Amino acid sequence: MRHTILLLISLLVISCAGAEDNDTPTTPAPVVRYNVSISASAGGTVSPQGGSYERGASITLTATPAANYIFLGWSNGSLENPLTLVVNGEINLTANFGPVENPVGGTSGSTSVTLAADGETDTYALITSVLAPGASPVEAPDCNHDTFGPHIDQVFDNDLNKYVFRFYMHVSPDNDRCINFDRQRNEIKTYDQSPEDRLGRLNEQVTYRWKFKLADGFQVSPKFTHIHQLKSVGGEYESMPMYTLTLRKGTPDRLELRYAETDSQVTLDQTALAPFINQWVSVEETIDYRTSGAYNIVLKVSATEEVLFSYSNDAKINWRPEAEFVRPKWGIYRSLLYPEDIRDETLLFADFSIAENN
Repeated sequence: MRHTILLLISLLVISCAGAEDNDTPTTPAPVVRYNVSISASAGGTVSPQGGSYERGASITLTATPAANYIFLGWSNGSLENPLTLVVNGEINLTANFGPVENPVGGTSGSTSVTLAADGETDTYALITSVLAPGASPVEAPDCNHDTFGPHIDQVFDNDLNKYVFRFYMHVSPDNDRCINFDRQRNEIKTYDQSPEDRLGRLNEQVTYRWKFKLADGFQVSPKFTHIHQLKSVGGEYESMPMYTLTLRKGTPDRLELRYAETDSQVTLDQTALAPFINQWVSVEETIDYRTSGAYNIVLKVSATEEVLFSYSNDAKINWRPEAEFVRPKWGIYRSLLYPEDIRDETLLFADFSIAENN
């Protein structure tokens, strides 16, 4: 009897141990979650706005601009919208927006387009989103100098208390887009791929506004150093700009306003360059695009409103035969024929604006 009881106890212990082994649950892997913070700058919204997501989750973000604003891109440099992300860590992302068309002076049918640095958006992407969305409005010498990186970036300026655009130019190896080797070009522009309100058409009045700052010791060539042009597109004279602001070496160095009715330029007016150096200058240029129209330009010290240069004419030929439109250009476009007279240079720009007064 004693042996029988011991046998039963042993069988019970073995049975319980087996049941224990068979019923032990598998410990699940810990769930890893990450915080995702999504925000929007002024001028738009973004959805979803973030939260806590499991590792490996996929999120699709949509940025929606408000009226009169445009989506400029994400703070990580992407221009995709909607943007799909896979959560593999903490994410902090901002959708950036900027003004596109705003009323000017309450005039019916008038619009204004503004390009301003923000210090966040990729510089080329920001310029493109305003001047020619989806196209190529930047003409930079990156092609044979890619080790330097982009030739236009953004820096914070203490005088204006805001971010501004910085244009670089190097004596070597920069050249004109790997096309021309006797000149250099680092410019932004509008052109036939730009929205209609960025182009000047026959019988329109357009006002261009911007600011620029020449660095201390800025060197200029005896040939040309252009910083702004209005170029006619179409017709036999399209290769020659109508109006040009150029800087030229002389006694003294000077700023010139150049004009071409057909295929040759003349100097409409000029002034000494020295007062422009190392300070912000505000420019306002208004033109009637007509066969006989007004042209006015004023350059002022931004801080004091002191007028440094002005020119006005109410009867200029501001439209060429067979022209399709006129476009603005800003930047550095200079000759390399006198390399001893130029240096590695920077030029600051801020607050570009194109206002059509229809």
